[in-house]
Amino acid sequence: MDELKIEVWGVFSLTKKQILIFEIIFFSFFMLLTVFLFSYDFKIHAGNDSYNFHAKYAKYFSLASTILIIIEAQFLWLKFTQAQLELIEKQKSEILEKNRILHEQKEKIEYQNQSIRDSLSYASKIQNALLPSNKKMERLLSDHFIYYKPRDIVSGDFYWLNEVEDKIVVAAADCTGHGVPGAFVSLLGISFLNEIVKNSEKEKYELKPAKILNELREKLISSIINSENDTETYDGMDISICVIDKNEKTMCFAGALLPIYIVKNSDNDKEIELLQLRGDIFPISMSDFESFSYTNKKVELDEGDIIYMFSDGYADQFGGDKGRKFLSANFKKLIEDIAKDSLEVQRRKLHENILSWRGDLKQVDDIMVLGIKI
Repeated sequence: MDELKIEVWGVFSLTKKQILIFEIIFFSFFMLLTVFLFSYDFKIHAGNDSYNFHAKYAKYFSLASTILIIIEAQFLWLKFTQAQLELIEKQKSEILEKNRILHEQKEKIEYQNQSIRDSLSYASKIQNALLPSNKKMERLLSDHFIYYKPRDIVSGDFYWLNEVEDKIVVAAADCTGHGVPGAFVSLLGISFLNEIVKNSEKEKYELKPAKILNELREKLISSIINSENDTETYDGMDISICVIDKNEKTMCFAGALLPIYIVKNSDNDKEIELLQLRGDIFPISMSDFESFSYTNKKVELDEGDIIYMFSDGYADQFGGDKGRKFLSANFKKLIEDIAKDSLEVQRRKLHENILSWRGDLKQVDDIMVLGIKI
C-alpha cells in the first residue's frame, strides 16, 4: 500500500518523514539565525543607522519564524494524525466489508459442502446396498472377515459374491481412481458381474474365473464403444476372481493384475506356508487393444486354509518414519504374522497396523482386504 501523504500549503503532498525533514531543516536554520542575531554585538555598527534598523527587526523576524515553524509543525502533525485516523477508519470499513463477503462465501461453501456430503452419503448407501450383505456373506462364506475402508465416502474398491451350482464365486476389485469416479466404475463392474452370472445360469455353461474376466472386459469395452463418444477413456479395474468348490475343496483363480494369497496350515502348529497366485498383466480396460485371454489357475484346498483377496490400497498407504509406502512385501509379511489369529483379530490388527503406519498422514487410497477361511 502507498505511504500516506498530506497536502502542505495547498502545493505539496508530503509524507510524514518528508514533513519531519523539512521542519527540522527550517527550524534549525531559523533557530540558529535567531541565536546568532540575539547574541551578535551590533554596537560595533553604531554609526550605521540603516544596518542597525534592519538588524533589530531581523532578529525579531527570525524569532517569530522559529515560533511559527513550531506552531506549523504541530498543526501539520495534527493534520497528519487526522489523516491517519481517517485512513484507519476507511481501512476498517473495507475490512468489515471484506469480512462480511468472506462470511457469506464461507456460509455458501459450507452449504455446498454439506449438500455434497449428503449426496455422497446417499450414494454410499446405494453402493453399499449393491455390495454383498452380511447375511449373504455369512451364508456363503461362514468364517470370513472384510476390512473395507473407502478413502472418501464412496469407494472405487468393491467386493462381490455369488453362488452358482454349489460353487461360490468371489471377486475383489480395484477400480480406476477413488471417490465418485471410482464408485461409478465399481457400479459398472458389479452390474456386469451380475449379468455374467445370470447368463451362465441361463445358457448352462460352466463358469470359470478366466471366462468371467474375458466377458467382463468385453462388456466394458462394448459399453464404451456403443456410447459413440469421441473422448478416449482407459478407465477400468484390476480384479481377482475365485471360484471355490467346497465339495471338492478346490479353487480356480484368475486375475487381472491383482494377485491373491493362500495361507496353508493356519489351524496347526506347523510353519505358515503362504502361496501367492499372480493374475495376468492385463487390466479390465481399453488400455491394450491386442487380443488376449485370461488364464485359470487351479489349487487344492485343505480345511483351515485362508484365502486373502485385496486391492492395492493397503500396500499403497504412506507412513512410517520416512513417509514412504507400506509396500506389498510388508503387507505379505503382515499376513504371515497374523494368519494364526482368528479372522476377527486379523481384521482388528490390519486396522491398528495401518493407523499406526500412517500416523498423522491422510489415507491416500481405498482399502479392501477380504479373508475367507475354508
